[in-house]
Amino acid sequence: MKILILVLVVVLHSFVAADENTPLPFNTSNETLVNKLEWSGNLDVKYALLHSRQNSSIYKILNYQQQDTSSFLSQFRLEPYINTDYVARQTSFHLKSHGKFYSEEDSQLDLLELYGSVNPSFGSSLTGGKRAFSWGKGYAFNPVGYVNPLKDPENPELIQTGIISISGEYTKSITSDVLKTMALTAVIIPATATLNHSGEFDNTDLAVKSYFLLWDTDVDILWFASKVNARQIGLDFSRNIYENIEVHGEFSTFTHAQRNLVKSGTLGSDITSGSSYLFGMRYLNTLNTTLIAEYYHNGMGLTKSEFDTYRNYLDNVLASNNDQTILQTQRTVKTNFQKPVLMRDYLYLKITQPEPFNWVYFTPSLYSIINLLDKSFSLSAPLSYKPITNFEYVFTPTFFVGSNNSEFGEKQYGQRYEMWLRFFF
Repeated sequence: MKILILVLVVVLHSFVAADENTPLPFNTSNETLVNKLEWSGNLDVKYALLHSRQNSSIYKILNYQQQDTSSFLSQFRLEPYINTDYVARQTSFHLKSHGKFYSEEDSQLDLLELYGSVNPSFGSSLTGGKRAFSWGKGYAFNPVGYVNPLKDPENPELIQTGIISISGEYTKSITSDVLKTMALTAVIIPATATLNHSGEFDNTDLAVKSYFLLWDTDVDILWFASKVNARQIGLDFSRNIYENIEVHGEFSTFTHAQRNLVKSGTLGSDITSGSSYLFGMRYLNTLNTTLIAEYYHNGMGLTKSEFDTYRNYLDNVLASNNDQTILQTQRTVKTNFQKPVLMRDYLYLKITQPEPFNWVYFTPSLYSIINLLDKSFSLSAPLSYKPITNFEYVFTPTFFVGSNNSEFGEKQYGQRYEMWLRFFF
């Protein structure tokens, strides 16, 4: 409720203070400092039809002790987004909020971002608050996204919640044929495990990113230090090898990483070291068709045999008919095994064609996430139509295909049909 009141106050203030085309002048020492307050957002009205796989072990675990339902389920929800940005000469304030409304009894409102920024000198900035970072060059996955929110490969452009942090950045342009720009970013992340709103100082995380525009190639060197989380170091790059072809990649090594799996006959974890990496490309042809292709190796994922062991464990838990064991397994699965991808090697493909056959305002897409270890995959075909300003209609059928012992073939839903009505302001 406090967050909702805060958002409403900010929005109401934006009506009173100024609209986006009316700056507020303040004169100091014969200089004009232009202050600008803007607000924007959208309301997503979402309806989904879900076809359940009631014979799936995952489905039986996650829906244990629930009343019998049909194989087809529907879901309706409202998702409002409200954004506020205040920019002055050397300071700025940013707020992004997101709500989910299922019913009067089931709704929530979250702060995705709430941070302030100051520019003490040319090329430098200091930021504090809750902020979503976007490290890495990959589209669907980011092995070097050490401070990023967890990305959903089914909707990589979806806004995610940020982290509470203090960060500083310094950028410098260089007159050289080899190195043209360099930047340094440091992020301090306080301990998340707290007692009475206080955390152990030793559990503070530190992330550093060095950026170089080197031979017309964007290059980042990244480092993440932590006492309680995985320690990581990585590299990414992006380069246009032709005007219409871009290639990119990420490589990350990690130590002291916690990996969830079946260990000693129960759901547990171990501490491991390894590497994750991604290689991809974007291609734009003369018909304005865009193709994105990425290969992703998840060093912290399960091998094929480990996934088979995990699935067999769920079958054995269900066969025990022990309520306490099944419910405990349910909690562990929801916490540790409901990730976008669980295994190690994936291929991501997406093709987008704006306005095919001269059908204006219509953009169809097709994308697939392919598990290279068990040959299962998801296939989606988002269809976007924008007939008028500030309105978009999106229909997305999604299919999860694979054998009964595969990752996508074992998901609790075999098909999903979504309809979005999006109103922008």
